[in-house]
Amino acid sequence: MKVLCSVLILASVLAAQAMPNVQLQLQSALDKYLVHARDLDTVITPDVTSQCFSLYLPMLNEVAATFSSSYQDCISTANAQIANLTAEATTQQKEYQQEVSTLCGAFATCDKGNDTTTFFNCYASAAEGDVSTIYDIATNAASSASSLSMGIKAVQDTEYQCTNTTESNYVRDTAATYDLLDNCLKYGVPTTSSAATVAPTLAPSSSSPAASTSGAVSTPGASTPVAVTTPRPGTPAPVTSASAGTPAS
Repeated sequence: MKVLCSVLILASVLAAQAMPNVQLQLQSALDKYLVHARDLDTVITPDVTSQCFSLYLPMLNEVAATFSSSYQDCISTANAQIANLTAEATTQQKEYQQEVSTLCGAFATCDKGNDTTTFFNCYASAAEGDVSTIYDIATNAASSASSLSMGIKAVQDTEYQCTNTTESNYVRDTAATYDLLDNCLKYGVPTTSSAATVAPTLAPSSSSPAASTSGAVSTPGASTPVAVTTPRPGTPAPVTSASAGTPAS
């Protein structure tokens, strides 16, 4: 359905933006859906519309709320890990600065004498004794810089995977819920005993520290059809569902 596809595209855009007021944007999408309700294949009565939205709007709100929370968890976890890496690097930086300060202090001592010969000998002695120390500082500092860059890159990669999975779950769960809403508006409100069941969707677990759960109201995987009590478009409605345009029993 053209309108439903448009709404789902809007849902994917909302996920990519990751705005905190996603519920307001979701409501805007629903408003657009109702405005174009005339494009539906059947006439929707106000009573059926009210019942369908009362049933599925809370599910859509839960999808949006869980998306916002999970997305923020991905970002917060990554920020905390980068802060830890930076703190460790700062500690190493101070150690290197202290070592260099000690080296410079040895040469500064040579400057206090007035005898030129003593000055030269002092510099020669200080330089000879500090060669290995300077080499160690150069090697270790380069290694620390590389480790910090790689650590931050790893956290950023995991953050991307986390937020991307969260966004994918959000779009999928929103699409599935809109599909249920669409069927409800077309064929009537499903019976209470056979209404679709929703459950949290979890992001794939990961040993990477920035991974987190994501997704919201869950539906079966993309290859698994969603269980509903209404027929697929183009097939007769079952006796357990109200006829289009009439209140559910």
